[in-house]
Amino acid sequence: MFFFENIRLAIASLKSNKMRAILTMLGIIIGISAVITITTLGNSLKKTLSNSFNKLGGQTFDVEYRFKYDENQDEDGVTMYRPMTEDDYISDDMLNELESLYPGRYLVSRSTDLGNGNVKNKKGDKLKVTISGVTEGYMKADTLSKILRGRTISDDDNNGKKHAIVVSDVFVKQYFGYDDANAVGSDISVDIEGVCDTDFTIVGVYKYPKIYEKYQQSTSNFMDRETPVMIPFSTAKKISHSLIDDGRDWYMTFVLKDMSVDREQAISDVTKFFKEKYKNNKYWGIEIYDPQNELGIVNKVLNIVTLVISIIAAISLLVGGIGVMNIMLVSITERTREIGVRKALGAKKRHIKTQFIVEAIILCLIGGIIGVLLGIFNGYLIGYVAKYALGQMPEYQDFVALSVQPSINAILLSLGFSMLIGVFFGSYPAGKAAKLDPIEALRYE
Repeated sequence: MFFFENIRLAIASLKSNKMRAILTMLGIIIGISAVITITTLGNSLKKTLSNSFNKLGGQTFDVEYRFKYDENQDEDGVTMYRPMTEDDYISDDMLNELESLYPGRYLVSRSTDLGNGNVKNKKGDKLKVTISGVTEGYMKADTLSKILRGRTISDDDNNGKKHAIVVSDVFVKQYFGYDDANAVGSDISVDIEGVCDTDFTIVGVYKYPKIYEKYQQSTSNFMDRETPVMIPFSTAKKISHSLIDDGRDWYMTFVLKDMSVDREQAISDVTKFFKEKYKNNKYWGIEIYDPQNELGIVNKVLNIVTLVISIIAAISLLVGGIGVMNIMLVSITERTREIGVRKALGAKKRHIKTQFIVEAIILCLIGGIIGVLLGIFNGYLIGYVAKYALGQMPEYQDFVALSVQPSINAILLSLGFSMLIGVFFGSYPAGKAAKLDPIEALRYE
């Protein structure tokens, strides 16, 4: 009851001097709101980067080829380099064995560019397309090209070297003259420049990303717009003998087929599998490149920057604390007779001290709550401005996922710190009030 009575007295004292209380809390409000705004921005930026990263292929990792420099040096320390041969690449047999060990877990992303082509619509207009041979893993990793109808290129398409094709919604409008929901299943004839002229069956329609338009030659004619189309990787190899490198590169991208699988464990299994396969290879081995590691580094940098700026912003809390101490000293001077009366009626030093410390805590806590609310408001306001700015750049909307997320830990820490300021800067005035002589206090005018 004594504690709640002190709270009631503290609130009554603040109400009797509203303007003075508001001015006293101003330093606390500014400091706390600055800290919450900064931590909200930092937290939101990390969440935005994470969401955008996942949209851009957060379920992928690369298996890269690495020359064993340490194991290929002569007596003088000179490296005896040897280029990769056919036997040094990851073979289809290895991939099949990996699939048998972990069925349904991984897909391999492979693609090759067949160049430009033309498709004649029913009116005889030539539609420009770029043709790529892709695997199911490539389609799954390409999160920008969202399937609207039908399906993506599958492993069955590649295994059967089928003449399946995935086109954009822009192509559908160009070819059929309108948004044809029945485009899936239609046959089209594609003239692949320098290769051949062959028929394909549309199995899927994807939404044409606006970012593609940004990098295309500007044209006012909708029919002249060039759009990408995808066919099975194996079909591309079959119809074109110009794929000299067989789509090989210095790395091979793996895609997690099921995101519920533990990512770290999945990468560990692949690493262990290929290191076993390459342990007898004298010249070449493999290493894993995980893009998530870079995201982790960026998040660490953001955490450090956010912490440093928050500490700088929190300096204003010290100014606010000094203001609290100053106003509490003034309050004690004004209420000297009240203190004398309470002591004359039997109040002990600890009762007086507790009363003024509670008043300082309440003062700082109210300022802290207002500061937190103002900081959260600032965070959402900046987020709204950012979303508006993003809305003016529609080409980036497909892969930037803005998210405003206040930090709960920062909010709780800020409120706790504001109360601590009340205790720290209220202790000296409270101690001074507790030490007043009751007779001298009663005489005070």
